[in-house]
Amino acid sequence: VVAARWEPWHGKFGLSYPWDKYKRIGEVVNELAAAILSLKCCLKSPRQAEQTNRESIKEPCQAAAASLAWTIGELGDSICGMRRCNPETSILPELKSARLELSRAAKTPFQRGSDKGSDAETLGMASFVFGLMEIVEVLEQLAKEVDELGQTAGFHET
Repeated sequence: VVAARWEPWHGKFGLSYPWDKYKRIGEVVNELAAAILSLKCCLKSPRQAEQTNRESIKEPCQAAAASLAWTIGELGDSICGMRRCNPETSILPELKSARLELSRAAKTPFQRGSDKGSDAETLGMASFVFGLMEIVEVLEQLAKEVDELGQTAGFHET
């Protein structure tokens, strides 16, 4: 395939650019966006749990969210800087820790029982936590895809 005259040069790849890997990463990022939008809808629901009930899951959810934000930044830097970030040593342990925190938080609303809040509140809090857990799963998949891109494209090691 001959490049068009107006088409920019593709860096060190020439015309053997790993488009399929970038396309797959785009698909996973779309899944991530959908999970985040679903979480946003959960937060904007008119049936919010009372402040005292939300406090029980606040700390683990904030810790997990910080891990997720760090992971997204790390994966973005990896792609932009064309460097390999080994997910097995840096990213996946961070996501495993976030998953553990969230699994503990997921049990909290049900352990508190219905005497501390309505069933709708309990389900709302649990669905928020499970939404965060879904984001963790999508980020694990994204980390694997970015690692495969790094291998295919020959990103330099960090």
